[in-house]
Amino acid sequence: MEIDINQKKISIGDKYRIHMDGQQTHTASTKLFRWLAEINLYPGDSDQPRYTMKKKWSWIRISFDLTRWDYKVFEFRTKSVWKRQYYCQAGSDLYDIYGHRGRKFSIYKNGHQIAWWDQKRVTWFDGDNYKITADRDADHELLISFCLVIDNAISHSNNGNALNINIGHIGPQTMKFDPAWQPKL
Repeated sequence: MEIDINQKKISIGDKYRIHMDGQQTHTASTKLFRWLAEINLYPGDSDQPRYTMKKKWSWIRISFDLTRWDYKVFEFRTKSVWKRQYYCQAGSDLYDIYGHRGRKFSIYKNGHQIAWWDQKRVTWFDGDNYKITADRDADHELLISFCLVIDNAISHSNNGNALNINIGHIGPQTMKFDPAWQPKL
């Protein structure tokens, strides 16, 4: 499954259009006038969010609570700032998110890779663009939430100039990106 996330920067917040296999399935937006970021992920034309991502105060580290539509709360936290490694405990499942050199991230569920994403290097007039490749049976809304959280935490300083260039991460990494990984259909 391929998921495309296209950000539109507006003066005070961000809006996202999300497509799965070419069909627009979700939208997301940041709430305005918040001291700490809050992002809502909506299915189709619904005004009821499937996930609400609320940033928690944390010094340097990324810390968000992800509240699902059924009010279950999952903690998204940083394992290593320098190596861009994160985790999310979602019920009995542990998700590990690894940043790689460049603009790629891989997602593992209980020790097995289930997805990865890449951020576009160059964008014109708009915000960031991401392409997630994932197993068909993965929780796609949770994967989208991970991407939105990291985008908010890392790319929040991009101001939507006419041309934005992202050279990516050049520092240390916990593990190398596996270019041979293929999603389960």
